[in-house]
Amino acid sequence: AVVSTQSTGEQQTERMQQWITMAFCLTVILTFSIYLCIMEGWSFIDSLYFTFVSFTTIGFGDLYPSSSSTDFHIIFIFFLILGLISLGTVIEAQTDNFGRLLSTISSSCDCLCKNRCLGGGQREQAEA
Repeated sequence: AVVSTQSTGEQQTERMQQWITMAFCLTVILTFSIYLCIMEGWSFIDSLYFTFVSFTTIGFGDLYPSSSSTDFHIIFIFFLILGLISLGTVIEAQTDNFGRLLSTISSSCDCLCKNRCLGGGQREQAEA
């Protein structure tokens, strides 16, 4: 069995921080998407797609804002930086969670495999 090095209170605090970070990230994505709907006249799906592609730095180039306003560019850069930071934080937290899951699975498999492998190895030696 895997023994957790964190207390229940620490785990709850960490989980709450992850939820807050994820909610903040979604708020930034939705807010910028709505802003693009209004300013560019795009559909919400196109705006959401553009926002995700921009925040993940994929940048296909199939959609791009047509506005040449300085205010738009300042707001765009602000949201882009905010989106990169928040999405990066969410991805980091989920990577940590996935690492813990893999560690738990690995330790469970080690126990199962050692029992089977040792038993199988002893049988092969006895037959030889």
